[in-house]
Amino acid sequence: MEKKVAQTNRNEVAQKSEDLRLRVQNFINNLNKHDPKDGVDTTPDGRAKTLGISHIEMTLDEYFLGLWETENFRWSVISNEVVGSIDLVVTHPVTGHKYKRVGAASIIIMVDKGESALDVSKKKANALDLGFPKLKAECTKNAAQSLGKLFGRDLNRGAKSDIFNPKIKETVN
Repeated sequence: MEKKVAQTNRNEVAQKSEDLRLRVQNFINNLNKHDPKDGVDTTPDGRAKTLGISHIEMTLDEYFLGLWETENFRWSVISNEVVGSIDLVVTHPVTGHKYKRVGAASIIIMVDKGESALDVSKKKANALDLGFPKLKAECTKNAAQSLGKLFGRDLNRGAKSDIFNPKIKETVN
């Protein structure tokens, strides 16, 4: 009896690799196709655009199939502000790999009208009840922005943000 060696067709292996590359590329293209059409609001000061945390979380659910989480929420007080950071961990729906993005933000500790922001005794009674959840939301939104335009990456960058012309569309051997 002659032993036969099982061989894999090189084109079959290359095809699977190419298929994976195209699926990953398509997913990235979907994240960066355009700025979000829904969920865009104006910031309270009217100077910029923003996305609500609910919109960000629902979009994360949709694109990452609910496989995302936040971890390592860290914060510290600097003068009259609380600064924070958070890790957003998403599981890529095509590769199954986990990716981590860090987001950072700050909030001002609100004080009574006309009082010094540096006088802690003049802090509003519920300032952190309202502000602390906002800090976590802003950190999460900031981390999500790094995932692509769909999460507001270029929302306030103007016309120069579209200058980038990716080369990845070319065939990679």
